[in-house]
Amino acid sequence: MEVAELGVSDSDDDSYYVEAIVILANGGDLLKAEENPYMMQDRPVVAFPWDVVPGRFWGRGICEKGYNSQKALDAELRARQDALALTVHPMIGVDSTRLPRGMTTDVRPGKTILTIGRPSEIIEPINLGQINQVTFAQAEALQRMLQMATGAIDSAGIPGSINGDSTAAGISMSLGAIIKRHKRTLINFQDSFIIPFVEKAAWRYMQFDPESYPVSDYKFVTTSSLGIIAREYEVTQLVQLLQTMSQESPLYPVLIQSIIDNMSLSNREELIAAMQQAQQPNPEQAQQQQQSMALDMRFKESQSAALEGQAAESQARAAKYAEETRIMPIEVAMKNLPDDASTTDFARRMEIGKFLLEERKLKQAEAPRMPNNNNNGVV
Repeated sequence: MEVAELGVSDSDDDSYYVEAIVILANGGDLLKAEENPYMMQDRPVVAFPWDVVPGRFWGRGICEKGYNSQKALDAELRARQDALALTVHPMIGVDSTRLPRGMTTDVRPGKTILTIGRPSEIIEPINLGQINQVTFAQAEALQRMLQMATGAIDSAGIPGSINGDSTAAGISMSLGAIIKRHKRTLINFQDSFIIPFVEKAAWRYMQFDPESYPVSDYKFVTTSSLGIIAREYEVTQLVQLLQTMSQESPLYPVLIQSIIDNMSLSNREELIAAMQQAQQPNPEQAQQQQQSMALDMRFKESQSAALEGQAAESQARAAKYAEETRIMPIEVAMKNLPDDASTTDFARRMEIGKFLLEERKLKQAEAPRMPNNNNNGVV
């Protein structure tokens, strides 16, 4: 719609068109036309395509993605059902010229069939063959394609979706790929639908009810919970991590609480409360533990004091022995002095003893320098 038709001046904007709300009735009668009255100049419409397709506004939905695979799977199963009637229940070929007149060929348990001649030559079962085994593989492949297209993975489709084996490693790889796809879809849904919807709703509330919703620049963050498959996968990972540590580790109760949080138990809150209560210290046990620690500390302090006393006693004894060793030569030298009046004084006896001791040391030092008689006087 042109700007002039709405009575809007184009002096501020060089664009030829303007966002407007137009109400038509009775096949084209114009009831109302006004410029976009919304605060953020946005369109109050939120559209989310699950699968983006160029040129298509709604994109491709989940049912449309699984339509072709489901249609092929239905055709495969219908063909198998039609073939079962011809392969499971064989028909009978009969030589009509060798049957009695008026004989019917209906087959029922216990019926007697009259023939003119050997029955093996007249009656023969006709089998149209067996169902082709390829249909089993085709049905399985179509089911897997349908699950991959729609994301409807169940316990029957998990084994073999990656490596063809239902081993623990294969199931873990399969679950990792499935959870990654689900998470990517969830993030796309949040970014393309949830957050824009919440923002537009907040803008409308702030514009038309500013008293209850004051205008401000808000930033919204969405949080989501894990699905059933993601919960089971995370519980498996936590259990494997729990097996790598001992029960005395501080992380052990934290991992157990995380496992209980991810389980769909009816009494999950009670278990978590009981675990948290069990982790809280008991006052009586804490007091007993403090008393035990105090007794252990006193015992260790007494042992340390005893060891220090023994060490001091040993050091004193060693000093005593060293002093006795130093005084003993002086006492021996004093005992060899003549007992006369000139030596009765103790101080003089001590000086004389020290002099004799020094003289003995000098003689011992000069002894190697004396000539030897065995080598003709040569030192």
